[in-house]
Amino acid sequence: MSGAWKLTLRDGIGFLTFDNPDSDVNVLTSEHLAALDAALDELAGRTDLAALLLTSAKPRIFVAGADIREIEKIHTKEDAFAKAERGKAILAKLENLKYPTVCAINGACLGGGFELALACSFRVASFSPNVKIGLPEVNLGILPGFGGSIRLPRLVGLLGAMPLILAGKIVGPEEALKFGLVDRLFSEKTFTEDAFAFTKAVADGREERREPKKNWMKRFFEDTPPGRAIALSKAKKDVLRKTKGHYPAPLEILRLFGRTYGKGGSASYRLESEHFARLGTTDVSKNLIRAFFLSEKYKKFRWTKATVASDGVEKCGVVGAGVMGGGIAQLASHRGIPVRVKDLNEKALGGALKEAFGLYKDAAKRKKIKKCEIENKMSLISVGLTNDGLKGCDIVIEAVLEDIGVKQKVFRELDALTAPSTLLASNTSSLSVTKMAEACAHPERVVGLHFFNPVNRMPLVEVIRGEKSSEEALERTILFSRRLGKTVILVADRPGFLVNRLLLPYLNEAAYLLREGFSAERIDGVAERFGMPMGPVELADQVGIDVGYKVAHILQEAFGARMKVAPILEDAKNLGLLGKKSGKGFYAYDGKKRTPNPAIAGGSGSARISEEDALKRMIYIMINEAARCIDEKVVDSAATVDVGMMMGAGFPPFRGGLLAYADSVGAPAILKDLERFQKEADAARFEPAPYLRALAARDGKFHA
Repeated sequence: MSGAWKLTLRDGIGFLTFDNPDSDVNVLTSEHLAALDAALDELAGRTDLAALLLTSAKPRIFVAGADIREIEKIHTKEDAFAKAERGKAILAKLENLKYPTVCAINGACLGGGFELALACSFRVASFSPNVKIGLPEVNLGILPGFGGSIRLPRLVGLLGAMPLILAGKIVGPEEALKFGLVDRLFSEKTFTEDAFAFTKAVADGREERREPKKNWMKRFFEDTPPGRAIALSKAKKDVLRKTKGHYPAPLEILRLFGRTYGKGGSASYRLESEHFARLGTTDVSKNLIRAFFLSEKYKKFRWTKATVASDGVEKCGVVGAGVMGGGIAQLASHRGIPVRVKDLNEKALGGALKEAFGLYKDAAKRKKIKKCEIENKMSLISVGLTNDGLKGCDIVIEAVLEDIGVKQKVFRELDALTAPSTLLASNTSSLSVTKMAEACAHPERVVGLHFFNPVNRMPLVEVIRGEKSSEEALERTILFSRRLGKTVILVADRPGFLVNRLLLPYLNEAAYLLREGFSAERIDGVAERFGMPMGPVELADQVGIDVGYKVAHILQEAFGARMKVAPILEDAKNLGLLGKKSGKGFYAYDGKKRTPNPAIAGGSGSARISEEDALKRMIYIMINEAARCIDEKVVDSAATVDVGMMMGAGFPPFRGGLLAYADSVGAPAILKDLERFQKEADAARFEPAPYLRALAARDGKFHA
């Protein structure tokens, strides 16, 4: 055998090893599948093998999946169907070998890689934390097309397969064993030998498949037509509740399950190819693939020219024990970094510890960590009322009140207290990092590090370059942020930076629509039907009307009439409405129940504006401001805008990102509508950006 597949023999057991020589990762490209096809033809004719053990030569990867670039290039249903059928035909040869096969999973085994594993007689894995198993194709807007949608339900049952395929869930080794995805787990150190011994036992008949036992309830929901109908119907309701119908793949998967579960023969596999073909050419799939590649790119994107060995952070300090401070402390401790939290208020310090403990309890409930780990993680967090505990920190993150005077005072103290090598970072959402650095003798070590709330769940951080921030300080902050598991975008020091500068006009426009007669529920409905995870009025309540009002005024002071705060926000502030945290905002909250607040609910005017125009006003005003951000070099590219808005503001990934969506509409059409809105409202906020005008004049795109 040649290429990426190598066959060796030992005591009658064949070792078929996958090792892509041109990459650190094993991926099932068309070329590698063709080589596997040839290898399986040869193996089918061998009479000297008692069993076959499939392995990977990569230390942390079995097979990362099929080649997503090839999926991206599918443009016809016929091509999609043919590719799925080709992959299935090859894996069928593996499944139909006359001797047993064992797949030894030593690392990531995802998508097409796990479909290959499912075609084997047995699967074993190591206890390594690098072992990640799953079928995440739904996250790319497609379904498993190499037989995984058929084989997995047969292996673990309908109820076991649905959460794995519908949600694209990826599990570690222990959970994989519990689900029945693997048959055994072995020590990482002796994995190859243990996998070989297991394969030898299979060949000798000493190991057999252990069929999972079903209780009466599982038998009803999986093995009877009425039970299956109930299970699939409930799953469909759950999918529609979570996706609001924007993502066709989960619904297509459920249709496939309804047509194939409990049935045998080649017809089921052909149906999988048909359903795969329906999804493979959709705009949703193309946009989700684009979002995936952007996410992968920005995990490693080189933002600076500095080269440093590491972030140099062995201890982290946090000043300010509010929700953000507590969240940052929990995140750092979760990554094994000791944290010192300082605040002037003892009650606030207790609140930060409570916040961190609550996040750990929730993580344990969701099986992200073990309960026994909570105490060790919490022991990494210490608190104090003085600055003494911050002296030995390698980075100190300020998370105090959004007031430039207060922040400058904190930085002045930190500058005198800490070593010149200590990074000083502000979690400001809108204020000037450069002005904060003016309070320091060493302004080059001052950077912005803007986390989003909730800290433990939002994947983005904005690293802000102050006028005197050094390349080394920025690079260390970027490495530290990635160590915390965050995706980084580097942003210039301008009011609101990127995400808030775009998000606040969107929220402000919703407030104008309220004043013009739209109800809060109607505005939120328009945005949610577009794909936003939460409507702008509800989001304003979640963020806090006081917080949003303060940031909105900072932007108004910086940019003038274009960012004029909507009068209804002034009314809300004067009424003392804070949003959900106080129980009353634009909505009134009673437990989980939410009703429009009659004191400021909107909906009193004529609202002659169409819902289509209402949506355009909210979305196009963000696009217009994004054009200014690119023109002013707040960010380096349209791609950075898209990453920032998807990961920091929840802009729907199925639309590919804010500026990818703008390109799909076209700059001339957006310009025409903005000019119309400006004329109708006589409002500076709709004045088209020069960059957008220039783009429209040549019918250009943000993504050239």
